[in-house]
Amino acid sequence: MASDSNPTIKVLLVPRFGVSQAIAGLRIVLTIGSARVEEGSVLVTSRTTVNQSFIPRGQIEASDQAGALSLQTKISTQDSTISWLVGRSTSGDVTLKYRTLPVSDTGSSTISKATGLYTDQRGLIGSGLAFLPTPPGDQIYRNIVEWDLSQAPAGTRALWTFGEGPAPVGRVGPSSILTESVYMVGAIHSNPPSPAIGSTSDSYGYYWFGDLPPNLEVIKDIHHAFFLKVTAFFEESSSADNPYRSFVLNTGKSKSSGGTSFLRSHIFAYDDQISQAEDYDLVRRMSYEISHLYVGPSVAAKDVDWLYEGIKNCLSIYMPFRNGFRTGHYFQWTMSTLCLRYYTSPLINLPLDELLKLVPTNAYAREQLEARAWSFVVGTDLKARRMSKLVRPIEDLGMRPLSKMRGDGKPHGIEQWMGMLEPLMGDELTRRYDDFIAGRPALLEVDLYHVRGPGTHYLKQVDQEFLDFGMDRKSFEYGIVMDLKSGSRAEEAGLREGDKLLWSSHQWKCVDHFDAEMEVSVERDGDEKKIKYWPRSHEKAKSWQMIKKDEEEDYVPPPTKT
Repeated sequence: MASDSNPTIKVLLVPRFGVSQAIAGLRIVLTIGSARVEEGSVLVTSRTTVNQSFIPRGQIEASDQAGALSLQTKISTQDSTISWLVGRSTSGDVTLKYRTLPVSDTGSSTISKATGLYTDQRGLIGSGLAFLPTPPGDQIYRNIVEWDLSQAPAGTRALWTFGEGPAPVGRVGPSSILTESVYMVGAIHSNPPSPAIGSTSDSYGYYWFGDLPPNLEVIKDIHHAFFLKVTAFFEESSSADNPYRSFVLNTGKSKSSGGTSFLRSHIFAYDDQISQAEDYDLVRRMSYEISHLYVGPSVAAKDVDWLYEGIKNCLSIYMPFRNGFRTGHYFQWTMSTLCLRYYTSPLINLPLDELLKLVPTNAYAREQLEARAWSFVVGTDLKARRMSKLVRPIEDLGMRPLSKMRGDGKPHGIEQWMGMLEPLMGDELTRRYDDFIAGRPALLEVDLYHVRGPGTHYLKQVDQEFLDFGMDRKSFEYGIVMDLKSGSRAEEAGLREGDKLLWSSHQWKCVDHFDAEMEVSVERDGDEKKIKYWPRSHEKAKSWQMIKKDEEEDYVPPPTKT
């Protein structure tokens, strides 16, 4: 419980400006009240699992009431941290001063998780994971963030997840509040347009630099209304003490496509291929993003929580349609997209324990785990509706109670999920879970949600080619064709082992859109070639698609490409 006796951590952030008044980095003054650290013990730590460390290990100036304080760094590979140890016992408040620089903008990197510190159109945005070392442990602090904009151009705004500066903004809790949150400074645009005490801006905001692409303008305009629907679903209300802020990051030529969720906030990162994202793609990601607030794990978690991936993907179908943000066609498209992801994965039959071992390094495994989790949750939902008088039993008995357990700090995993649903479903639930673990394909109810009368849609079995990029998918990250498959469509299109990959389109587009083709530019023997191919196997999977009954006669199965 917080009280006046809680020690204070104060963070003063001073943007440093370069040419043309673009922000080049930050000067940071971090003060830890009454630190009381013994000689040789850890003062602060920082995780090294982010894209890279932005904290200069040997350039931190430390002092306390007794004067200058020497620090030594210690790197732990066991828990992936950098620690700073004090050369003597501390006296009173400890102050750390240092500078940090953002990610180098090379245009050749891939940003899969936006946990770094980035420049964007002369501004700066990033998470505290990138540049704030904090005391270890779960002690409760009064965390205070303040900005110094005295040297900033007129119109500069400064934001933290928990409020807009430059005046001090406080939040009581563990020091992880400072690291697992988002910071933004520069010529910021927002919705609502400007902060005002007692208004929506106290508890919500959507922030970006420059001009948003047209398809993201659409998302910006519905984001707040959609957020309110999700908070109502989870029976929570937002407030100044419980805000939510969504940040948008333009990574330019550095490839990115998707979001990273933090404590009460989110960064959606997009690149110069954003125009290829269709409205339904972005709406589904918006729903996934906001649902994460109530059922997702911490950004610092190392393992993928598969159950919550399933819940978030399930809600990405329900919420936009149920609340009138998109029509039934969106529902149909999203259901079919997730079926495509699941049934055409080359790893659909892999047992869960083997799949989990591959997840950290294998894109197919990550996609299959998320899709399999969705099939488990939605399959359970479809069956539960046939076994209960409740209209939406999985939501009433599973999703919302699990979210409340999470919020209360209680156990909230698969064991609790099974315990809440077993009284209704009994052995049926156990069988489905056993199938999930064994890698036996889930069989969804063909007539879907139509329990008490004739329905308008059903699931139709279709043959669809397995996903197959024809090479090790790390090739796209490393920039060279590796482990090219003989006889694959990639090879047939002209790709060769060892080709230098200069550019490629997004893989996710091909994962979610059956007809999408992969486009690459390669260099071979000094010549640049552009190659396009269909990243699908010659082998077909027994897949399913959601079909409208009155369109059945006109239904044309997805084309087979040669």
